[in-house]
Amino acid sequence: MSDLNGTEIQRSPHFADEEDRRHVRDRVIFFSDAVIAIAMTLLALELPVPHGRTAAEAWHSFLELLPEEYLNFVISFGVIAAFWTAHHQYFRHIHAVDAALRRYNLGWLFLIVVVPFATRVNSQDGHFPLGPVLYAIVISGIALMMVFMALHAVRAHLLRPQAPPHAMRRLLVGAGAAAAVFLLSIPVSFASPSWGKYFWLLTIVASRAATYLSRRRAA
Repeated sequence: MSDLNGTEIQRSPHFADEEDRRHVRDRVIFFSDAVIAIAMTLLALELPVPHGRTAAEAWHSFLELLPEEYLNFVISFGVIAAFWTAHHQYFRHIHAVDAALRRYNLGWLFLIVVVPFATRVNSQDGHFPLGPVLYAIVISGIALMMVFMALHAVRAHLLRPQAPPHAMRRLLVGAGAAAAVFLLSIPVSFASPSWGKYFWLLTIVASRAATYLSRRRAA
């Protein structure tokens, strides 16, 4: 079997020809986008509405909800958006989808769907470690699943023939750094739930630093 450029595609029972290969790949992408959109929508549906008998009470209620409920919503929306962007970039380099990749992708989507629940627990748990620990486990699981998907794509020769060398490097570095930060935040959260949440901010620094070092190494 060969692709449009005449490059041999690994023989697989998971697709019969070029048209079937594109059909399987497109269905995985469209299904994933739909699930991610639903997860983002569920985040907003869980938001409480400010209440009060007067305008001043309503504003006071809003300010009380801002640091926990609304801020956690913004964080989770940003996290899902970042993972959706990584997922989009991942499939730009994917040529064929086999059964193992579909299982990895379903596991990744399962954790994405859990994010609204973890966000809710994190918002309502107050000063106890359950909320930030559960949230860190879910987010680190999503990041690790992206790492597994990237490694599988390379090992199973699923990348597009035109994919640049080390096409999965940036994804591996970014997702690996995010997973490391959230996993390290778990023991911090047991000591101080608040500091555990602040620890998540290191994801931005760690991802950029890891990407910079990876680029310097490749140069």
